[in-house]
Amino acid sequence: MLKPLLLGTIKTALLMLGGVFCHQPHAAAVVQEESVPPLYRFFQQHYDSTIVCQQNSAWNQGPDMLILAKQGQQVYLFTYRSPYKLMQGRHVPGGLTQQFSQQEARFRATQPDTNQYLLLQPVTPAKLKQTWKSLHTPRLWQVQDMAARSTNTQCLIEDAETVTLWFLTRRNSRNVSFYAPEFYEKCEGADANRRQVIRTRTELETLLKR
Repeated sequence: MLKPLLLGTIKTALLMLGGVFCHQPHAAAVVQEESVPPLYRFFQQHYDSTIVCQQNSAWNQGPDMLILAKQGQQVYLFTYRSPYKLMQGRHVPGGLTQQFSQQEARFRATQPDTNQYLLLQPVTPAKLKQTWKSLHTPRLWQVQDMAARSTNTQCLIEDAETVTLWFLTRRNSRNVSFYAPEFYEKCEGADANRRQVIRTRTELETLLKR
């Protein structure tokens, strides 16, 4: 028979790692090893800890990631984004519109991995370390999921963006998703989990504004 202390430890671990998705906060989803994308497995293998901010919507269906990764005392910022997305809907002479459209389709069909779309961003080490410290990653690991759309009839929005945060270490991976976090933060009022995901995305985007 398991000792009470061991049972308590197992129960605590399950409470931290288990969870299901719904609009009310729940624990972050634990991701099975085989379902982790190759790009994320790469960061698990080569970095101590990684935060991925992934954005997706009906009008932004391709991979769109901001990646902050820490190895030892060094912090790195990567992007995995389409270089052709801004060209959509614009006419460019010389047949380039069709070419860009074809390249965008190729980007969307490519499984995220260490390919030409993964780019290291030239941000100063001091800024990167400060951002890592500011985000307080142990607290981020406790963020709870709010993926589903709200049932509040006063706060309805369609075709909004879903923001997913992935947390990767060499041994574990988990994620939390938020549908239209900025909209619901204004419409439904402040929520600690939404504030965390909004703040994380804002700080990572700010690093790109050199």
